[in-house]
Amino acid sequence: MPHFPQRGVALLVALLVVALATVLIATLLTRGELAAARARNALRAAQAQAYAEGLEAYAAHVLLQDQASGDAIDTADDPWAIPLPPTPVPGGEIAATMRDLDGRFNLNNLAPLASNPRAAVWKDKFVLLLRALKLDPALADNVVDWMDASPAAGASDNGYLAQPVPYRAARRIFAHVSELRLVRGVSGAVYAALAPHVSALPPGTRINVNTASVPVLMTLSSANPVTQQTAQALWQQGHARYRQIPQELVAQVPDLKLDCADCYGVQSSYFLARGEITLDGLPFVFFRLIERRIGGANAGVHVLERSRGDE
Repeated sequence: MPHFPQRGVALLVALLVVALATVLIATLLTRGELAAARARNALRAAQAQAYAEGLEAYAAHVLLQDQASGDAIDTADDPWAIPLPPTPVPGGEIAATMRDLDGRFNLNNLAPLASNPRAAVWKDKFVLLLRALKLDPALADNVVDWMDASPAAGASDNGYLAQPVPYRAARRIFAHVSELRLVRGVSGAVYAALAPHVSALPPGTRINVNTASVPVLMTLSSANPVTQQTAQALWQQGHARYRQIPQELVAQVPDLKLDCADCYGVQSSYFLARGEITLDGLPFVFFRLIERRIGGANAGVHVLERSRGDE
């Protein structure tokens, strides 16, 4: 038989070697790019954390400066309420805002605790808030039940245990407003409507009428409900500067009858600082729950909670 030289085999082997080398080089390059990206992201995260700590110090300084001004009230026109506009920094920019949480309805004032004797009063006011937002007033019972730690309250867990992913009610005060999404009847739409007007603070806080929204101002009286028009007048386009409760409110609205004057005030102790940091196109969002204590051994600014991510 004639012998034919297998010239094509060497070519195939050469092509295979080139293909393997190309795959190997591409893999090494990809791994190198991933390693570089990880290093860059870690560096930017550390840099963002450092900027967040700087913004935290800045927020504390502004709050203390506002306190030192001697003005005994907190309003939406105070220095702490002025946003920090986008400011260039090495690698990107930073911006910050601060909100008064005492201008919102504190969900934990509804907690049925021995140390919270006004829980029933606050529940009536929460019903008014729900009605002002055109939400089901029955949600008030569900929110109170979520925090009720009494033995008899456990029977209401059946509705939660019947969910596709079963769980139980917390039986404690709210740790964060987002916990509302777990409460029976609080859908995404309900939460979106309610969240801007509520907070989760230690029980016993007062609502600052100077920074409260119109729906929250509609909770002023259960016996003589405040209309939206009246609340708009009290709100003063967000620039209210009341100093005396209830005298100044009654002077503006003669038929206003506060059923719990001690539930409202003109000073604030709790603030939510939000820092937005962008580095190399990467967004970082930081939150700080800040308490400002006036007088006493623990006077000053204290950071109660640090978190990261969008709301």
